[in-house]
Amino acid sequence: MDEILKRILLENQELILNKKLVHRKIHIVETDNITVLTGIRRCGKTYTLYEIAQSFDSELILFLDFEDERLIALNSLSDYDVILDSYKILFPDKKPILFFDEIQNLNNWHFYLKRLHVQGYKIYVTGSNANMISREIATYLKGRSIEINIYPFSFNEFLQLKKIKFQSKDVILNQPSILNAFEEYLTYGGFPEVIKANLDDKRTIAKNIYNLLFYKDLVAKYDKDDYLLKLVVSKIAENLTKEFSISSLAKKIMALHKTSIPTVTEYFNILHKPFLTNNIYPFRESFLHRESKRKTYFADNSFIFLNRVSPDKSRLFENLIFIFLIKKYEEVFYYKTKNNKEVDFYVNANEDWFLIQVAYSIENNETRDREVKSLLKAMEEQNLSNGIILTYNHSEELNLDSKVIHIIPFWKVLLRDFI
Repeated sequence: MDEILKRILLENQELILNKKLVHRKIHIVETDNITVLTGIRRCGKTYTLYEIAQSFDSELILFLDFEDERLIALNSLSDYDVILDSYKILFPDKKPILFFDEIQNLNNWHFYLKRLHVQGYKIYVTGSNANMISREIATYLKGRSIEINIYPFSFNEFLQLKKIKFQSKDVILNQPSILNAFEEYLTYGGFPEVIKANLDDKRTIAKNIYNLLFYKDLVAKYDKDDYLLKLVVSKIAENLTKEFSISSLAKKIMALHKTSIPTVTEYFNILHKPFLTNNIYPFRESFLHRESKRKTYFADNSFIFLNRVSPDKSRLFENLIFIFLIKKYEEVFYYKTKNNKEVDFYVNANEDWFLIQVAYSIENNETRDREVKSLLKAMEEQNLSNGIILTYNHSEELNLDSKVIHIIPFWKVLLRDFI
């Protein structure tokens, strides 16, 4: 095993040294604790480890990917001392920085990391199972680790990967080119492999990522019926951006397949574990009401593209805005007014709350009137003087009854950190 490990360690040092990377705007906290990067498969966690590793001398890097089939034999050992022993044979006078990719594939990994941390090693790890990683961190590594969630690429990172450059003047002079790039990102999402693929291949690449997550991280890991699980995901795609209860979801599925509300609830509740979905709840409701009503979004727009027969730009648009908000803010809700009008997002930004309505287009007067009235009512209830409507490409400022509504094209929001 030590000869295999030495080979892998040297291969990975060489790989990282020569890797060309897109710089990601991810704040990695400087700490003596274990840094744990979590997130959905294929979102770029490994490449984030590469980027961190490139800041160190290559001989200090001890990088192992526990999805490398050559490392499976490690799980049959009584301890993992062979890992550091193999490194020390190669570099006897150095203390390595440890990088462990997909750590959940190593049995009892939390005990091993705890021991290494006590010994004073600097450790970075990644994991792709939200429930398992977070549970083990809370149970065994509390106070010894910091968890950072990694997401698929932002629009800025999308543009960097595609080597597309815009200048400030392009916001005025070159909108068609910006909107063309934004349209691709809106439809196909932020997985790096999908971004790099030719247009004709994007569906195939996205499907491969989805199938890996669906069958390996859900069906196999939790021993679930794949047909029922497909129905649950399909109905979520149909309900995307809409408030629903799990019981209502279950009744729709029960019309197509023999099951029960508890079973559908169990299936629904595993979807977030490999980071496939995220739920948000109405603001300031009782716990019982919060848990009975929710809105569910996908982790990447490519999953909507795969799970709907025809594209729905308005739902793609709202899902993309949700992804943007959940990256930036710890608390994201939706808001229901006293007369049951809905505002899509209510966000806490450093104790400064603001309301965001999403409207792909407000050219239709009825749509415009509905969105504005709902937002004004929520602003009144929360005593806010400013509100936001994010659109595809409409810009305007409304001054109504001492309140201001800023109507902003979302692509301009995404470009702010890029240009």
